[in-house]
Amino acid sequence: MINPSPIATESLEEQNRKLLKTQHALEKKVSQLKDFAGIITHDVRGPAHNISKMLEMYESTNDPELKKASMDYLKKISKDLTNNLNELIQILQIHLEKDIPASDCSFEEVINSALLQLQDVIQQKNAVIEQALEVAQINYPRVYLQSIVYNLLSNSLKYTKPGTAPAIRIETFEKEGAIHLSVTDNGLGIDLTKFGHLLFKFQKSFHSGFDSKGIGLYLIKNQIEEQGGNIFCESESQKGTKFTVRF
Repeated sequence: MINPSPIATESLEEQNRKLLKTQHALEKKVSQLKDFAGIITHDVRGPAHNISKMLEMYESTNDPELKKASMDYLKKISKDLTNNLNELIQILQIHLEKDIPASDCSFEEVINSALLQLQDVIQQKNAVIEQALEVAQINYPRVYLQSIVYNLLSNSLKYTKPGTAPAIRIETFEKEGAIHLSVTDNGLGIDLTKFGHLLFKFQKSFHSGFDSKGIGLYLIKNQIEEQGGNIFCESESQKGTKFTVRF
């Protein structure tokens, strides 16, 4: 039996490392494609619904002030939605060859963009939103940050207790050398003893009677972990929920 030479063995090991690296890169790209598909189908639905509602209001009133207010809101949210879609398209065009690009993102701008998209439900439920942003910005893929913020705020506004106005606090801070984002609410909460192991699973929801497909938390958990971070949940049934993202 002829043993392979040290040079041949080293060459085979190098080829194996390259194959494993290529496999990992392909798996990463497939994961990114799934994320983008989820972002488009999930996050666009809310703003599209708001546009539809504003159009109904515009067409159903003869009050000039209401018409103007509706049109102003339509212009703002349409512009914001268009910008988000354009950014998605640009990233989709390049991400098959490169990692998703990071950029300096203002937390305030991203949060205000999400609040604009959710303005209809905020007004309907008389929600109070408080911001305490100790960290002003982060270098992060903007499309992911927008999705994370939108989904966490959307959940806090959706799962509210009857007769109780939502109170939501958004915080950014630095801890142990890492930037964190937390969203705390006074909503229905989640029984983590019962559902904790299912919390971030695909198509899982924990409250009946809500229009929920169980995609949002699954989606953002994958986005956060793709960038090397983590997401944590603190919650009790009927006592609200706090999600904390460690970037």
